[in-house]
Amino acid sequence: MSGLAFFVCLVSCNRSSENARIEIRWKEERARSIIIPAALIGNVPDDSTSASIMVSLAGKPMPVPIFGSYNREGDDLEFSPLIPFTPGMRYHVYVRGQRAGDFEIPENKTGNALSVTAIYPSADTLPENLLKIYLHFDHPMREGLSNRYVKLIKNRRDTVEAAFLDLQPELWNPDRTILTLWLDPGRIKRDLQPNKRLGAPMQQGTHYEVWVSEAWTDTRGKALEKPFRKAFVTTEKDSLSPTPASWTLGPPAAATRQPLEISFKESMDHSLLQEVFSVQGKSGVKISGQWQTGDHEKQVAFIPTDSWKAGSYQILIETRLEDLAGNNLLRPFDRDITKKAEAASGEIGVLRFNIK
Repeated sequence: MSGLAFFVCLVSCNRSSENARIEIRWKEERARSIIIPAALIGNVPDDSTSASIMVSLAGKPMPVPIFGSYNREGDDLEFSPLIPFTPGMRYHVYVRGQRAGDFEIPENKTGNALSVTAIYPSADTLPENLLKIYLHFDHPMREGLSNRYVKLIKNRRDTVEAAFLDLQPELWNPDRTILTLWLDPGRIKRDLQPNKRLGAPMQQGTHYEVWVSEAWTDTRGKALEKPFRKAFVTTEKDSLSPTPASWTLGPPAAATRQPLEISFKESMDHSLLQEVFSVQGKSGVKISGQWQTGDHEKQVAFIPTDSWKAGSYQILIETRLEDLAGNNLLRPFDRDITKKAEAASGEIGVLRFNIK
């Protein structure tokens, strides 16, 4: 009886003690190991660890050892299973044949719940002929469900029907964490049948919300932690192509890694801003560095890998760069076909600057 009392106390008392708490360690969203505290291990010598300590899946008539490796961390012991622990399952730790502690792998570790991390464009005032919206998630999502779980709400009460183009397959990045939604171009472009039948998805001077339902799940089957809403007001239609000649450059100083800044005076397509610019030195050699967006996608900054050198530079801009309405450097997205369009020349735009 005294032995039984000691065993019950070992389990219950140690669980309530912070010093005897089994710690779960995570790596790349998986429970990769546990730390068994010294208060549970006792005086088990290093050369008999695998023989004296066993980790087993709970709920079995007889404990079956889980294969893995043991490593000392001071007085504590780390156990790393050969196959990662399973979320939602409970495990026992045995010391010299007696159950010394339990732990459970949560379905979602703290701070790892599914959420929408960003939406672009980020500004709260957008043109009525906005073309694309980008949703960023912090986990890979289930595909083919955006039409069910993403809605455009007008004036906080009315759902705009058929606002988004129903593409199958959907436009996801390779990791399935960024979704590109197109507002139906057929409704935006003048004289097309969807435009004549349904009208444009959005009208100037109106309040809208992009609403993402919390019922949407990721590839783990986890739903969003909470619904996501992005509110904005629409302004007049934008029918003009971006003009690099009107942009403002902020050249850096030589012998520094100060950013080169480009201000557009209007918001640009967030995704394309990461792809269409390159900086070259006088000899045509590409300058290595990183591009960052800012001010609601109205500017970008280029931070070089190495310090700037004095001399002449040029910025090459691919003409596929678009503003929020899909107008690129060569032509507007929706133009009046009764008017003659001005021809654009060249495949890329060029901006030049000097560093002293």
